[in-house]
Amino acid sequence: MWVITRSMLRPLFAICVLILLLLGFSFLFIEPGSESYVIAVFTLVPVVLVMVAIVILLVLGWDSHWD
Repeated sequence: MWVITRSMLRPLFAICVLILLLLGFSFLFIEPGSESYVIAVFTLVPVVLVMVAIVILLVLGWDSHWD
């Protein structure tokens, strides 16, 4: 069973930032309206949602209480 602890949130956030940087770089080379553009936008949505969730958990000081 996977348990997300506070110490795991920062590396997850860094991974999300890396994915956003790669997506941002790819937007320079893909044509708006193409299939690749649509997939990039659909990839952007969950990554941003995960980043928002991580920021909320970090601000609230959340920590898992699993042993």
